[in-house]
Amino acid sequence: MTAKIISIAQSKGGVGKSTVCANLAVTFSQSAKVLMIDCDPPQNSLSAWFSVRADLYEEAGLSVEKAATPSQLFALIEKNKNSFDYILIDGAPHVNPTVRAMLLISNMLIIPLAPSSVEIWSFETFEALLTKAIKFNKGLLPKICWNRVRRRVKSSEEVIQGVKKNTHIAQFKNKLTFRVAYMDSFAEGCSVYEWTDPVASAEIWSLSSAIKRAVHKLEPINLSRSAAVQDFIKKG
Repeated sequence: MTAKIISIAQSKGGVGKSTVCANLAVTFSQSAKVLMIDCDPPQNSLSAWFSVRADLYEEAGLSVEKAATPSQLFALIEKNKNSFDYILIDGAPHVNPTVRAMLLISNMLIIPLAPSSVEIWSFETFEALLTKAIKFNKGLLPKICWNRVRRRVKSSEEVIQGVKKNTHIAQFKNKLTFRVAYMDSFAEGCSVYEWTDPVASAEIWSLSSAIKRAVHKLEPINLSRSAAVQDFIKKG
């Protein structure tokens, strides 16, 4: 077993990284062993969610670890890559060396993005960094996950179509809509799969299925230890 490594990252806070990570992890864990790595100190929202969850459930296939530096992240990956089916990494709400390291060690990068001008501005800068990262990690598959989408709002669809025309990064067809279930369930240590909103549950199941299909054929990443790689991690 060699784990498929999936990072959730963006250069802006409040885009739903931890919520997406938690929901995917729970869904994957129904049929696989999943390790989450929380790389967002000092907030560590994912770890806090898991702590609340531990009071509710006896977990069978879901674990969490923390990493505050690239070296800690690499050590956790090396230690656990043959013991789990999936490793999901939750990034910080800004670009730092650990986030840059995530781009180099992952099979897939999920970029949560809401259809708003503020998030599109930050995404443009992040996309430039991602272009550099792919030179070192040619096996990385980045995909945009539209999150907090308001249905039947014309401006949202216009933003989505505008990004589609102006980026080379593929988008999941599966969108996560603006639903309070995502926030409420996370606050209670749950996923929407365990909540009372069947639409949100179906959205996460659909997205997780698309991710599984996409990463199934991806090969393990062999990270170079070259000086250029180390420089990218430190400075971008």
